[in-house]
Amino acid sequence: MTLRAYKYRLYPTVSQQNQLNQTFGSVRFVWNKLVDNFNNKSCKLNEKILKDDPEYFWLKDSISYALQQKRMDFDETKKQFFNKKRKLKLGRMKFKKKGVAKDSFRLPGQSLRFNTCIDFKNSKIRIPKIGKLKIIIDREFYGNLKSVTISKNKTNQYYVSILVEENIYWKQDTGKSVGIDLGLNHLLTLSDGAKIDNPRWFRENQTKLKRAQQHLSRKIKGSNRYTDQKLKVAKIHQKIANQRTWFLHDISSKLVNEYDHILMEDLNVAGMVKNHCLAKSISDASLSKLVTMLNYKCSWYGRIFHKVDRFYPSSKTCSSCGYKVDQIPLDIREWICPECGVTHDRDVNAAKNIENKGLMDLYNLESDELADYRRGEAVRPGACSVQASSLKRQVTI
Repeated sequence: MTLRAYKYRLYPTVSQQNQLNQTFGSVRFVWNKLVDNFNNKSCKLNEKILKDDPEYFWLKDSISYALQQKRMDFDETKKQFFNKKRKLKLGRMKFKKKGVAKDSFRLPGQSLRFNTCIDFKNSKIRIPKIGKLKIIIDREFYGNLKSVTISKNKTNQYYVSILVEENIYWKQDTGKSVGIDLGLNHLLTLSDGAKIDNPRWFRENQTKLKRAQQHLSRKIKGSNRYTDQKLKVAKIHQKIANQRTWFLHDISSKLVNEYDHILMEDLNVAGMVKNHCLAKSISDASLSKLVTMLNYKCSWYGRIFHKVDRFYPSSKTCSSCGYKVDQIPLDIREWICPECGVTHDRDVNAAKNIENKGLMDLYNLESDELADYRRGEAVRPGACSVQASSLKRQVTI
C-alpha cells in the first residue's frame, strides 16, 4: 500500500467561501497562539482552552477537527525541533501572517467518514459545517481516504488534496538504464545522447511580469485598484508555476516509463543558488523539484533511482578509456581525450560516466554487463557484490 495525493479544483459558493476563509483564519490564529505560548514558555495550551475562552468565542464557528489537527501538527513540529538525530536541523516555529502564509487546513479521514464524503457521480465533496462543495474530477481514486487538505492560492482559487492509501502496481521491466546530467542550457542530457532543452518559463514571461509589477508599484496600497493589480501579478506567477510543474511531470513520467535504472548526480542545488550570477536560472529550472518527482515516482512504480557522489569527476573523465584530465573550463563544450583520441560532448560524456558509476555503486557492474546479468549469463568475478543504500529491490533475472 502506498500513499498518493489526488488534487481537485474546488468551486465553493460565496457563503462557502466565507466559511472556508474563516476556517483558514482560525487555524492560523491557533498556530500563532501556540507559537507565542512556546516562545514565552507559558503553561500548556491547546485548541480546547482557546475555544473555552470567552474572548475567542468565534473559534467555535470553525471546524473543530481542523483546529485539532493544527495543534497536532504543531506538537509534531516541536518534537522535531528538539530531535537531535535529525540530519537537517529544523528552524524555530514562526508566526503565520495573513496574506503571506499559505491558507490551508487539514481534516482527518475519520471526521469525513472516509470515502463516503466524496460523490464522484455528482462531483461533490462533503465538509463538516460547510456542506457539499462542487469539485472538478479529472480522475477517480479507488484506495482508502486518509485525509483531506483544503487550500487557497494567491489567485483566490480553492483546491482540495485528498491523501489516499492504494495499491500502485510496478511497471514492466524494460531492461534499460540511463545516466542523467543536469544543466541549465540543456535541462537534461541522457547517456544515450538525447538532450532536453530548458524551457525557461520564468524568463519567457518576465517582460509581462515586469510590466504588471510596475503598474502595481504605482497604485495606492490598500486601494481597490491595488488589490486588482496584485491579483493580476499573482496570476502571472501562478501560470509560470503551472507551466513548470506540468513540464517536469511530463519529463519525469517519460523517464520512469522507459528506464528501469535512473542514475543522476547528487547536486548541491542549495549551494548553487548562492551564486548570484546563476541563481535566477537555477531557480527557474527547478532542479530539486525534478529530482523529487523522479525519486517518488521510481518508488511508486518499482524503478531504481540512485544518486552518484557529487564529487565524482564525471565531466573530466573519458567515458571510453577512463582517462582523467586535470581541468575543463565551463566554456569548453567538446574536448578530445589525449589518451584514446575520442571526441566527447561534455554533457553526454558526463551522463555516460554517471550511468557507469551508478551501476558500479549498485551492482559493481559496467553498463554493458547489466544486460548479461539480467539474462542470467555469467559476468566477471566480484560483480553484483556491491549494493548501494538506494537500491530498493533486486533486479529480476
